[in-house]
Amino acid sequence: MNITIKNLEFSAVIARKGAELISFKKNNNKEYIWDGNPAFWGKHSPVLFPIVGTLKNDSYTYKDKTYHLSRHGFARDMEFEATQTDENQVVFTLKSNSETEKMYPFEFELHIIYTLEQNNLNIAYKVINLDKVIIPFS
Repeated sequence: MNITIKNLEFSAVIARKGAELISFKKNNNKEYIWDGNPAFWGKHSPVLFPIVGTLKNDSYTYKDKTYHLSRHGFARDMEFEATQTDENQVVFTLKSNSETEKMYPFEFELHIIYTLEQNNLNIAYKVINLDKVIIPFS
């Protein structure tokens, strides 16, 4: 399911999967986001969390245990919850769970806030550490 926010001049469409921005249009129908053509690159604007890039052998060790984390992390492939919606703003939330803890053994909340203000789309990322240790992310 996609969420659309809009104002007098623009609209933005964000997918719940990955909280990914998939469209940003001016009301004259001019699109500013890549169309996601799978022949070239099937994404639009993926959220990269908890890492940007690739780990050697897609793995890392934390407290003597090896974890596997694919390129650019898992957030772009997870279903986010739309925890706040308004005509011109939406907040997407991803919380740590049994699935994320297999790859990233930390308790967290990731909030991605999309806000349309006049002719701007502001995107804010907020990571809340719910763990008892410092959590690494990029």
